[in-house]
Amino acid sequence: MKYALYLGCAIPIKYPGFEAATRKVCERLNIDLVDLPFACCPPPTSLKMVHYDSWLALAALNLCLAEEQGLNLMTLCSGCVNTLKEANHTLKKSDSKRRKVNKILEEQNHHYKGTIEVTHILDVLYQDTVIERLIKEKVRDIPVKIGCHYGCHYFRPPKLMYPEELSESESYVPVRMDHLLSIIGMEPTEYSRKFLCCGSPLGANADQDAGYAIVKEKLRHIREREIEALSVICPSCFEQFDMGQIALSRKFKDLVKVPTFYLTQLIGLSLGMSPKEVGTDVHRVKSRKLLESIGIS
Repeated sequence: MKYALYLGCAIPIKYPGFEAATRKVCERLNIDLVDLPFACCPPPTSLKMVHYDSWLALAALNLCLAEEQGLNLMTLCSGCVNTLKEANHTLKKSDSKRRKVNKILEEQNHHYKGTIEVTHILDVLYQDTVIERLIKEKVRDIPVKIGCHYGCHYFRPPKLMYPEELSESESYVPVRMDHLLSIIGMEPTEYSRKFLCCGSPLGANADQDAGYAIVKEKLRHIREREIEALSVICPSCFEQFDMGQIALSRKFKDLVKVPTFYLTQLIGLSLGMSPKEVGTDVHRVKSRKLLESIGIS
């Protein structure tokens, strides 16, 4: 099992622990990762709204790099997977868009053919063969009551992101992270407003206070269910919850903070890795007491 690893922009700069945890986890689970000179995805906001064809051409360049190596592309970010899946879908479907983009790519000596698929680390880990390996390699359970936050771009719009898994009403409710975390002994717990946006795009592009207000709203429901930690699969969502709680705690002194983890950090802990090895020791909202309470230090 081999993938071209697409790290995106945020993880190498802000959260190298996510990358380290992912590489270690994939190595243990027999998933080979190949590094390629990818560029920005670009994000499914901003440029896309201003000039769609330029956004499409930049995404196509990344698809070409993986395609030229004969590898499917795996991302660690909900925004990246959204962009690259949509671009791949659009270019496969539209002859006119493909011709237009390939004319642009000629200047860079690339040619998009449409021979690969784009996926997210969560979907890679959820494959039967990987789960079998995880069960075999797991050295400890993580008995923590966990809340999952999938992030909007991971599964919306469902017709584009998971067309093969739509219900009869053409809706899609993600459950894979919940199921995967239950395998490592966690207790996935439902909470109100689970699928509400984290507020990151609003905070980054318009009103940071309004973005953090969404975090506060979600935290209220999370604490009502006595959830001990959050799991995310997107660096922007992580930043919103991790930094957001620090910002909110300066304004609301009674705020009870909830540690947030990236998915592969939790998988890594279950495989026997230390908090430092998977990078949880540098999170702003500390998880040391929680982890020590279950014998992980």
